[in-house]
Amino acid sequence: MQLPPVIHHTGLEMSGGATRVARLLIAGLKRQRIESSLSFELSERADGTAIAPEEFGRRLPEGALAHIHCTGDWPALLSSIPDGTRTFITLHDCELFTGGCPYPLDCPNLDRGCADPCPRNFPDSEALRKAKLAEVIRLNPVLTAPSRWLARLAKLHLLRSVRIIPNGIPWPPSVRSKNAARKQLGINPAARVILFAAHGGMNAAYKSGDAWQDIWQRLKAKLPDLLCFAVGGDREERKDDLVLWPYVDRNKLSQLMAAADVLLYPTKADNHSLVILEAMSLGLPVVAYSVGGVPEQIVDRATGLLVRPGDRNAFVQAALWLLSRRPVIRQMGQEAFQSGRKRFTMDRMVSGYMRLYRGQ
Repeated sequence: MQLPPVIHHTGLEMSGGATRVARLLIAGLKRQRIESSLSFELSERADGTAIAPEEFGRRLPEGALAHIHCTGDWPALLSSIPDGTRTFITLHDCELFTGGCPYPLDCPNLDRGCADPCPRNFPDSEALRKAKLAEVIRLNPVLTAPSRWLARLAKLHLLRSVRIIPNGIPWPPSVRSKNAARKQLGINPAARVILFAAHGGMNAAYKSGDAWQDIWQRLKAKLPDLLCFAVGGDREERKDDLVLWPYVDRNKLSQLMAAADVLLYPTKADNHSLVILEAMSLGLPVVAYSVGGVPEQIVDRATGLLVRPGDRNAFVQAALWLLSRRPVIRQMGQEAFQSGRKRFTMDRMVSGYMRLYRGQ
């Protein structure tokens, strides 16, 4: 069965996890000789051609499949799609079924809709939530989520089934050499190296960016040879053994992950993090809070360490325990690589969506 063209849509042209998943799917579909393309709402290159959300449906080729990953205006985008269009939505966060929250965190109304007024000050949150729900009912899209956690929440709010297709990335054939990566970056082979990484760096609210420096200082007090890279902010700076890097391309981040001992990921909320998958593909164990879909990626004490959400003291102690045990770091890194190669490859993700497009 030959599939019709698949038109993917995201908010950003190049940046962000949703856009990367869309682009990986497009590449995978094209390898299967299935026509596929991307539309987006914000250009990040001089030659990028953005569209407004309300233009999406009007620009769909006849018979094409619409696959939505994210948008800055769900009601406008969904209402632009004609009745009868085969529509697929991948939930990369919670915005489709909330009044504006990407992640409601500890909102007391999470299981009951939206409060009015919203405790987090999203305007007209309940009206917006109902407008999105009305469009979902009209279009009857196929919904997917990369984590069981988000699928459960979405089903509760949207009152419909949600398929689970974990995110996947290209997986290398073997773990890269740590010593070679350190030589390229000028890092002492004997040093202990930790890495924080998030878009926004120390200003990344959902990733606890404001806690990175405190975690680093507490670890450094116990481990004098510790070197820390904090990646994703807006400046490049070095403060003794704390190195701040701005947002870097994937190749540079992969090189740094290959050189590091542990990724510290104190995220407050997450669906199915591509950063964690990148770390696993490079044999890098992760210490993270046990939130959202993170426990579906990390197996505690096998591929990394999971910590009770929000417990910074426990997070620091878990990182200290792991950093003090180099053989455990190597073992966890290898287990993370092997586990991820079985579960989170790009090919497996593409195959899952192709079955979905075919109605299987």
